[in-house]
Amino acid sequence: MKLILFGLVLSFLIGCGFQLRGIERPEAQSFDSIYIDGSDVDSDIHRILEEKFKRSNVQVSVKSSAAKYTVFIADERNSRRAIAHSSGQIISEFGITQEINFHLVDNKENVLIIEEQVSSERFYTFNDQILDTSFQEERLLREEMQKDIIEQIFRRINASIQEYQNKIE
Repeated sequence: MKLILFGLVLSFLIGCGFQLRGIERPEAQSFDSIYIDGSDVDSDIHRILEEKFKRSNVQVSVKSSAAKYTVFIADERNSRRAIAHSSGQIISEFGITQEINFHLVDNKENVLIIEEQVSSERFYTFNDQILDTSFQEERLLREEMQKDIIEQIFRRINASIQEYQNKIE
């Protein structure tokens, strides 16, 4: 009986599309090289995006002339604002936002993506009694937001390149 119940629960989870966080299937890309240009080349966004392309078997070139496509990442903005106050006018909840602008061109300077903005937003409860935990929660949320933004950029680049290649074929 327990085995049947376990089998039903497992098949339900598989059937509903449940996937553990952090498990990623590399997607087959329709292009083989890209150059990532950014105003802050040492940023985490740049590094994580580069790793994502490499895991998907796309060569990340060190020169724009050696790549078929170039993505320009600019204007990374982070903000934090108070959302809620307690009865004593102490901030009890914050909202954090991260926004990045990017655009994509091919090696012939054809624009595939005109300046586009991606963003991610999260909220967290602030506890002034346990500051370390609140700051650690914000740091973890910012890391999660970066991954979300990278995924948005990655999908948009892939879709734009596929659409572009279908037009020229």
